[in-house]
Amino acid sequence: MKRKDPLTVLRDHVIATDDQTGSPGMKAVDIERALERAGFAIMSNEAAALLAFIVSRRGINEPVLDQVLIDLGLAHIVPYDPAQHTGGSDQMLPGDSYLKYSDALSAVLEHGRVHISAASGKLQ
Repeated sequence: MKRKDPLTVLRDHVIATDDQTGSPGMKAVDIERALERAGFAIMSNEAAALLAFIVSRRGINEPVLDQVLIDLGLAHIVPYDPAQHTGGSDQMLPGDSYLKYSDALSAVLEHGRVHISAASGKLQ
């Protein structure tokens, strides 16, 4: 079975639910869920660019990844604050440089967590 492209999914969903009433927020949630059922996810252009960069280079090392995240606006360097930042190592001291992810990247990581854990089980 051929997979539908995102615009076809949206058009089909809008046509199928055209006569239903609902708030704009609920309509947005319905559209996002229709895309997810079809195997798509809404993500920022910057996150898609990051994925394309990694795939085109067939991998990436940590320093390059950090720089690309900063260049794309998916992360920025802030002073480490143990009360705010949960991802620091035991060796980090308050005030050290800390790479803080943007909301867009955090949303992608949260969405991808389930898919990554499912895929990692298949790879082992």
